[in-house]
Amino acid sequence: MSEAQEVTPEDADTVVKMEKSVTNPAISTEEVAEELGVSTEEAFELLDESPRP
Repeated sequence: MSEAQEVTPEDADTVVKMEKSVTNPAISTEEVAEELGVSTEEAFELLDESPRP
């Protein structure tokens, strides 16, 4: 993760909420990573810590 951008588990939760509002309710970890500008591994960790399952 770059020092210029601090990404939190709540940011990952926000991405999931945004994506679930469209017609396809599924979102992949890769899509979350791309949206947040982090690695897939970081996105997985963020999602694991996010408030939403």
